[in-house]
Amino acid sequence: MAEYRLFSRGDTAGRRRRSPYMTAAALAIVLFLVVAPEINEGTAMDPTIKDGQLLVTSKLTHYSIKRKVPEQGKIVILDKVLSKQASEDNIIARVIASDGDHVVIQDGVVTVNDEEYVTPNGIRGAEGEVDVTLEGNEVFLLCDNREEMLDSRNPKLGVVDMRKIKGNVLFRIWPLSKFGRIE
Repeated sequence: MAEYRLFSRGDTAGRRRRSPYMTAAALAIVLFLVVAPEINEGTAMDPTIKDGQLLVTSKLTHYSIKRKVPEQGKIVILDKVLSKQASEDNIIARVIASDGDHVVIQDGVVTVNDEEYVTPNGIRGAEGEVDVTLEGNEVFLLCDNREEMLDSRNPKLGVVDMRKIKGNVLFRIWPLSKFGRIE
C-alpha cells in the first residue's frame, strides 16, 4: 500500500508541475487564434483612434454570411488584401449600414434609411455623393475623420463584402492613458 501512495503522489506532483506550462501554452494558442494586436497608422479614424495607438482586435468576430451582421457603429478592420486596393496599411473604419440599408451622402449629410447618421461620439456629416442600397452580405464603412476617404466613399474600396472583414476593434491598450473600450 505504501508504494502505491508514493507512486501516486509522485505522479500527481508531476502533473501539477506541468500544468502551469500546459495552461500557459493553451492560453497563448487561444489568444493567438482569438485576438490580435493592430497599430493604427494614419488619421482616418481621428479623433476616435489616433495615429500610432495600439489596438486589440478580435479575430473570432470576423463576419461572414454564416455569422452575425456587424452592428451599426462597430469599428472593424478589413482584410489586408482588400485594404491594399485603397491604402498601404489595414483599413480601420466604422460600419454605418448593412443588409438592405439605404445610404445617402448628399450636401454633407449622411443618412441611413432616411435618418441622419451620427457616430456614438457625435461625429456627423461627410463629403461626397453616395446613393446606394446594400445587398445581403454588404456593409458600408465610414471613417471618423471624414476628410479621409479610406472607406466606402472611395471608388477603389466601395461597399464591402462582410467576408472581407478581418475582425472588429475591441479596445485600445496604448497609450495607457487611453486604455479601454472604443466607442
